[in-house]
Amino acid sequence: MNRGSRSWVLAFAVAIGCGGGDGGDDGADESSGAAPTTEGTTSVAETSGSATTSGTTGLDTTGPQDGSTSDTGGGLEGLGSLVVLGDSISDGGGRQPFYYDLLREDLIAHYGAIEYRNRAQSGSETDALANQIAGLPNELPGPVAVVITSGGNDMKASIAQIVAGTDGPARDEMQTNIEGALAALLAPDRFGAGVEVRVFEGNVYDASDGVGDYGDNGCAFGQGLPAIPTDAFFTSWNGAIRDAVEGAGQTPVDMHAHFFGHGYAGDPNWYAADCTHPNALGHDELRGLFYEQITGEALP
Repeated sequence: MNRGSRSWVLAFAVAIGCGGGDGGDDGADESSGAAPTTEGTTSVAETSGSATTSGTTGLDTTGPQDGSTSDTGGGLEGLGSLVVLGDSISDGGGRQPFYYDLLREDLIAHYGAIEYRNRAQSGSETDALANQIAGLPNELPGPVAVVITSGGNDMKASIAQIVAGTDGPARDEMQTNIEGALAALLAPDRFGAGVEVRVFEGNVYDASDGVGDYGDNGCAFGQGLPAIPTDAFFTSWNGAIRDAVEGAGQTPVDMHAHFFGHGYAGDPNWYAADCTHPNALGHDELRGLFYEQITGEALP
């Protein structure tokens, strides 16, 4: 690997990482994802409505797609609990208001009172999903909708192999981790006798919109470093996520396609200043995207 490629590897690693926030308003903790009041049953009276209005919630078909389906089978007719797992996208990354707080309020408005648990951990890879799931209660009101954002940090940890074309084992390990997590969530009676569980798992987006020019677009890293196209990298890794989720009969949510065209060079830009986490508009878009998958309806 030449000097330019090594430099680019460092830039790309930061770009796809989902570690800490961007220096903006965080405040999420490991167990709740937001304020201490996010655990337990939440009623409509406690959250009187959504903090913002959603923008476009349909998939952006102008960019490369990983084959994930937007078909929700009509959505869930009822909802008893919302569980959120994954990395910093679901744990304080980016700019408030965070998508998971908005989504919880929207689902309450749609379904009525629900139980809420957020076990996402900033900086975590897919191998942390097992412990996140193990920390969930043995009983929750059903049906249970599980939202997962994970995989970006796995790509970050494997960036040298990705550029060298030797990332197959690491990608397979990520897929195995996801398959194990889904098996644990979907185990019979995991949250109580007869409780239905539906998983909605996001893939990994790309703030460069496939260009890989992270050093030339005002990011806080990689200034002056060379660009390299990234579509093939994200297609292969997101394909592994899709295969795991669809293999378990669950719903892959194509965050990559939805965000495509709204990177740091896009108008509007949906990313925070770190070029990694969603800004307020990006979180609003995630809120609408997951809402549509869960309910089968566009956000009002």
